[in-house]
Amino acid sequence: MDVRGFHLADGERYALLDEPAEQIVVNKGEVTPEFEEDADIDLVSYELKKFGSLLYDANFNVLEVVFDGIEVVNEVPSELDVLGRLVEDELPLDVPRTYYGMEKANYRKRLELNRESYTPTAKNYLYMLRGLFGAQYVIDRHAITADIYELSAHTLGDTELVDELVAAKRTGESAVVDDSLAERADEQIARLFGEIDPPRRVDKEAYRARLNDWMREVRG
Repeated sequence: MDVRGFHLADGERYALLDEPAEQIVVNKGEVTPEFEEDADIDLVSYELKKFGSLLYDANFNVLEVVFDGIEVVNEVPSELDVLGRLVEDELPLDVPRTYYGMEKANYRKRLELNRESYTPTAKNYLYMLRGLFGAQYVIDRHAITADIYELSAHTLGDTELVDELVAAKRTGESAVVDDSLAERADEQIARLFGEIDPPRRVDKEAYRARLNDWMREVRG
């Protein structure tokens, strides 16, 4: 089970030479010593200051925690509701550009033909499409979701391609898709790269001020 969220360190520690750790990671990649009994939990928790910085930078992983995360994060669900409304008021921000830029880099790294790192797995295609779908979704709806089926239905009008990729992924995490499925996925990816037009410049001063106010409220 993946658990993502934030926690609070004593704010006074930022005045010391040894500042608090920006994040706590448990069982990510390998089992953390002394957490063997919780080996099924993969946890990443950011200290509030880091969490806020990532929100300001439109980090989609953290934004998805806010909109699609667990119900209770640091035992302040009401504060998370406030944060969700705050972010939604400001969208799309530079979230589409963040999604788009990440997928450009991922495509070159994992799905560009003739590269040594070329790995046309169902998992890689799903990650790629989810990011591009997410970019279009937030442009159109000023909202964020991690549900690839909802994203696909919005962007493509159906979930057929996603259904086939998910079925292929279920045969194994590193399952390589057949040539026909890869070709169809590549066509959609190329089309989306050509059609998605992320905003280039975004004024985030009001967003920054509102995030700071929210962080003061939570830490207080």
